[in-house]
Amino acid sequence: MRSDKMLKVINLNKKYVNKQVLNNISMNFSFGESTAIIGESGSGKTTLAKIITGLEKQDSGQILLNNKELKELKHRPFSQCAKIQYIFQDPYSALESNYTILKTLKETTAICKRNKYEHISIEEALMYVDKNLLNYLDNKVEVLSGGQRQKLCIARSLITNPDIIIADECTSMLDEKSSEEIYELLNKIKDEKKIILISILHEIDFYKGYWDKIAVIKDGNLLENKEFNGFYETAENEYSLRLIEAYKYFKNR
Repeated sequence: MRSDKMLKVINLNKKYVNKQVLNNISMNFSFGESTAIIGESGSGKTTLAKIITGLEKQDSGQILLNNKELKELKHRPFSQCAKIQYIFQDPYSALESNYTILKTLKETTAICKRNKYEHISIEEALMYVDKNLLNYLDNKVEVLSGGQRQKLCIARSLITNPDIIIADECTSMLDEKSSEEIYELLNKIKDEKKIILISILHEIDFYKGYWDKIAVIKDGNLLENKEFNGFYETAENEYSLRLIEAYKYFKNR
């Protein structure tokens, strides 16, 4: 893979009042690869994700996608905005409950058409995430379960043919079965569509291979960034080791 075909985070810094939220963060994300970014609340992981999407502005540093700098959202062309999709934590507040599924997705296709942007059809997007959702096109979102709503959010993100999907704790409000389905779906998208998948997580199953890489962030500092497979054996930082031990403890209770 050519070195320019990736997402690069270079020396990123962000400060809120007197708190340094990100401290000189540098990372690379390759196409067809998933990365779990893990850290406690306030560690800076969501701020990093929002800077990548353009929702926040860094104090210094660069974000490059295929060697093109990504600026704040308002300064990005529509094509750049469309190529990065964000899946939010709460599938209930992310969707209008009184909209039908068709109306929900038509909003996205209408924006794409208005900007003369190539996109996939509503039917294709729903077929990809869960063909059963095609039976609900004229139903309101409020009839869907949490897992179905999150699949609808993913379908909406696929319409724009994204290069990057950022999933921000997207299973934290779902039961275990629904969470498994969402992780499997995101992995399928990553593998088949060769996108960059970034998962923002508060806690993680260290023994399930949902990700290719793992990055550990604490107090705005990148502590580790390595292969996910076997991380519980190769982790070196004291904080990473504490996360693993806490996981083992709660898993075995």
